[in-house]
Amino acid sequence: MIPAPIEKYLADHHLSFAHHVHARAVAAQKLAAAEHVSGYRVAKPVVVSLDGSLALAVVPAHRRVDLDALARATDCADAKLASEPLFGDRFWPCEAGAEPPLAMFGVPIYVDEGLSREPFLVMRAGTHEDAMLLSTRDWLKSEGVRSVPGLAA
Repeated sequence: MIPAPIEKYLADHHLSFAHHVHARAVAAQKLAAAEHVSGYRVAKPVVVSLDGSLALAVVPAHRRVDLDALARATDCADAKLASEPLFGDRFWPCEAGAEPPLAMFGVPIYVDEGLSREPFLVMRAGTHEDAMLLSTRDWLKSEGVRSVPGLAA
């Protein structure tokens, strides 16, 4: 079940989506398999620290974040993966690792340019059993997402 605060946020921001329930899938590639879509269409958010401030870097399921590309795009001197103690409660009410890349969490969102060209995306909806399918264009516009060339390594 999608956590109520996430459903309310989506409704309040008129971000339409299709809700899918699947077997527990923790790894992003397992989510792609459970949803029967290519890993190119699964938005995998990675929590990063940019000069000490949290952000989400979103890449396809089968790729990693190129921290150098992100640092260049954001004029950041220190881009690194954030450790869970830094952000543990920031993405409440989500299960750890199941946070959707939504502005409701108050962090900037950056997406790989290639992923931003997909017509639709699958992303977690707060749990490892719930996913949502939504229009990439609507998500980009609603959430103020910034596209970054070469973000996916």
